[in-house]
Amino acid sequence: MNMYNVLRNTTAISLVLASLATLTATTAQAAAAVDTTVEEVVVTIRKRPELLQDVPQSVQAMSGEQLERLGVSDMGDVAKFSPSVIFDKSASSESGSITIRGLSPTRGRANAAILIDGIDATSEAVNSSGGGALLNTRLLDIQRVEIARGPQAVEYGRSAFGGAIQYVTKDASDEFEARIGAEVGDYKRYDLTGSVNLPIAPGLGVRMTANYWEDGGFYDDEATRSPLGGGEGYGLAMTTNWNPMETLSFKGRLEYFNEDFAPDAQVLIRSNSGLLTPTNNAALAQAVAGGVTSAAPFAVFQGVVPDAGLLGRPRHSPDPLTGKRFKGSSREISRATLVSNWDIGFGDLTSWTSFVKAEHTSRQDYDQDSILTGPLGSQVDSSERGTVQDSKSETKQFSQELRFASGWEGPIQLTAGGLIWKEESERSATTVTVACARTIAMCANGTQPVYAQINYTPDTTHRETDHWSVYGMLDWAINDALTFTAAARYAQEDEEVSAANCGLPRNRFGVVCGDPFATSAAQPPVFGPSTLLGDRKTIASFYSTPLTVKHDENYLTPQFTLKWKRSPDQMYYLSASKGLKPGGTSTVLGGAWMDSDLDGDVDEIGYKAEKLWAYEAGAKLVFFDGILRANAAVFYQDYTDKQVYSTVSTPSGFPIGVTTNAGAARVTGAELEAIWRITPALRLSGGYTFLDTEYTAFSPFTDAKGGIVTAGNCEPVRVQTKMVCKTDMTGNELEKAPRHAAVATLSYKAPSALGDGIDWLAEVDGIYQSKRFIDAANTRYMDGYATADIRVGLSAERWDFTFYVDNVFDDDTVKSAEVKTGDVDRVVLGINTSTSVVLATLPDPRTFGVRLNFKY
Repeated sequence: MNMYNVLRNTTAISLVLASLATLTATTAQAAAAVDTTVEEVVVTIRKRPELLQDVPQSVQAMSGEQLERLGVSDMGDVAKFSPSVIFDKSASSESGSITIRGLSPTRGRANAAILIDGIDATSEAVNSSGGGALLNTRLLDIQRVEIARGPQAVEYGRSAFGGAIQYVTKDASDEFEARIGAEVGDYKRYDLTGSVNLPIAPGLGVRMTANYWEDGGFYDDEATRSPLGGGEGYGLAMTTNWNPMETLSFKGRLEYFNEDFAPDAQVLIRSNSGLLTPTNNAALAQAVAGGVTSAAPFAVFQGVVPDAGLLGRPRHSPDPLTGKRFKGSSREISRATLVSNWDIGFGDLTSWTSFVKAEHTSRQDYDQDSILTGPLGSQVDSSERGTVQDSKSETKQFSQELRFASGWEGPIQLTAGGLIWKEESERSATTVTVACARTIAMCANGTQPVYAQINYTPDTTHRETDHWSVYGMLDWAINDALTFTAAARYAQEDEEVSAANCGLPRNRFGVVCGDPFATSAAQPPVFGPSTLLGDRKTIASFYSTPLTVKHDENYLTPQFTLKWKRSPDQMYYLSASKGLKPGGTSTVLGGAWMDSDLDGDVDEIGYKAEKLWAYEAGAKLVFFDGILRANAAVFYQDYTDKQVYSTVSTPSGFPIGVTTNAGAARVTGAELEAIWRITPALRLSGGYTFLDTEYTAFSPFTDAKGGIVTAGNCEPVRVQTKMVCKTDMTGNELEKAPRHAAVATLSYKAPSALGDGIDWLAEVDGIYQSKRFIDAANTRYMDGYATADIRVGLSAERWDFTFYVDNVFDDDTVKSAEVKTGDVDRVVLGINTSTSVVLATLPDPRTFGVRLNFKY
């Protein structure tokens, strides 16, 4: 999307907002005098009930009613309505990543904690960075979503490096209640939810909820004309609340999700640089002259990611076993939680217990690109390069936290607690790669030298993480208005990773690991789509030598806050807090390598802890007797050792991704949120986030051409026995961090002419985000965009009906993309190394539908 389109859509959104305001002004003026104050919001983001306006940190809250009205169903929808939060889909269907205040989890674990009723449910995927199987689960029976921005490790535990997102589930009660809701939309979208609350006895209630959803997908695959991006699934939840006495309460919850997903609608955008060589690229010339890499040509994608209309249909290979679209993925999640609270008179004892098990299976076109030939409906991939991957992963979590919060009289209050958190993740993947290179004259197909290699790679990676931590917090009420808080958490983490290693001279078959030219009498049989190879010669390489790597780390994260409650309508605060994301062992390498450079050491998969000091000043204000509520914050975040993506080459020249640490970076920003009850019927709410980001010291080492070309410079240096490029990206902006982001909603609700108690509702949302870079090199970026949603409907005490149109102007700007290798490019361009390209997730088009709810 170019700037003209941004301005066009922004202007259109403004006109819609203005028209709605004008339309309702006369009615609003004639309305009877009623309470126009903005309702107070109670949150539990700090694990105790308190008014949002009294929490000395930047917090956004979305009520259950708001979630239903907006159609929020998962993390992607939550991020859509929060200008400080961005959700990006990954190439893997197992996970994505969350960015808060410009802190993207380029590598390592997630930067944001996912909490469910105060319990840390953040998982770490084995095969992708910054996410996990539990990151983007479907929302089921949610009372409220709370978003805390900035590092809050003391309150939220091990994963709240850049912030936390909490889902507060609905409580059961001892009164009967029932609800059924349905949504029907275009593109074969259906959603049905039912819940019932059953009173068992005084103080004892059970709440049961069930949901079924189906999505036909918005795009079709080029080869099979099958839909992409859709799926179907169901979820079940049962919640029990028991209050055996006034001072004792229990909340138990069981959840189960079973979901199937079609492959995502993603397009591999091929290189646009042409063939780059030392003669036309200065960085490559420096690298070749320094003995870092060869003079063979290379290609990259650079510049702005085109809109979906220009990208066309995704071009995935058909599954060679069926000739149809790949199956996609499926997911099962089981979760059991128990929250217990005991008022012991001088304070509260609270316990949070959780057990989670998640299973994920996938079969996908792993290179996600093809050259299609043949008649429509029976096309085959003729690119002579393809990868099929079958994977199965399992994640288990156990969490136990115990906390004491004092309630005694006096100016000082104490909170203290401890957490035990364990996760065990295992992923087994079988990858079949058919690789052909015309540049290797090893066998002949007619007059054209062709070499074909099949890699059948069974790979199992296992990670165990054991975490324990203790924390304490002292609140000192200096006087009636001023409170000082000092807090800290001490943590110990032990990580053990076991995976296949390619560092030994020969594997169990006697074949040199990763060497396509190795021969052996014990050569194993070839597996895979051999029917596609014709008479080409095949060799199989196995990577299956196990290796275990351990990483231990302990750390302290302090936090200091000064809160000034100047009046009931004015609160100001200052805070300084440290965030730390532990180092570890990367499991996101190409192929199954660990010792990828075959030097006998697995140093390339280790990375150090990422550290952050954040300083924040904020104000929470109420104006005009409660008609307007405005919250603002400014912050400065000082980063060191940011965990980032880089590339190195294997001895065969194949580039693989590794994790390294950037020297330093900083984020300066501001946030503003406001709710204005203009009239009894008319309300305007919104938020704006400004980010100014910069790598203040970033000089990663790489010997891969993609990293050299995109960095744009190379200083050849020797690292141990190998020549590599020291690149310099100091001064670049942080990836995935837009400079501007805003969300605004104008709502009108007033009595209708259909009868007493029946209101009509009209709402319009405007959403804007400026461009953001895809990687630290700042050579590839997604364009800015502006979109709008509209909802109109009727509501009564026991029912409501809503008609909606999302993405009214059918904006097709790509909103999620990442760097990926482009294997097909080398066939098209005739080069013998993979290229550096971009994988773009196609955006949702304009959609419409209806939502209907009945309550009893």
